[in-house]
Amino acid sequence: PPANAKESFVVSTSGKDSEEVVIRTLVGEYAESGSNHGRKVFKKVADGRAEAVDVFMYYWDSRDGPSFEGWWFGNKLGGTQ
Repeated sequence: PPANAKESFVVSTSGKDSEEVVIRTLVGEYAESGSNHGRKVFKKVADGRAEAVDVFMYYWDSRDGPSFEGWWFGNKLGGTQ
C-alpha cells in the first residue's frame, strides 16, 4: 500500500448479544482519523442508522497508571463513556 494509505478495522461479534445497544454501537467499520499517545486513532464510519453516535477506538498510555493503559472505545479521546 502507498505510504499515505489510511488503515481501517472492522469490529464484529459472533455472540448472542449482537442486538444489545452497546454491542450495536461498537460493531462496524473504523477508519484512521488521527493519533493519540503515539498511536493511531480510529473513528467509526457512519452507517446511516438513526441512533448513530461518534465512537473512537484509541490507545491510552500509562500516564494515568497501568490499569488505564491499552486500547479503549469512547465517544471522544480520553472520554469517560
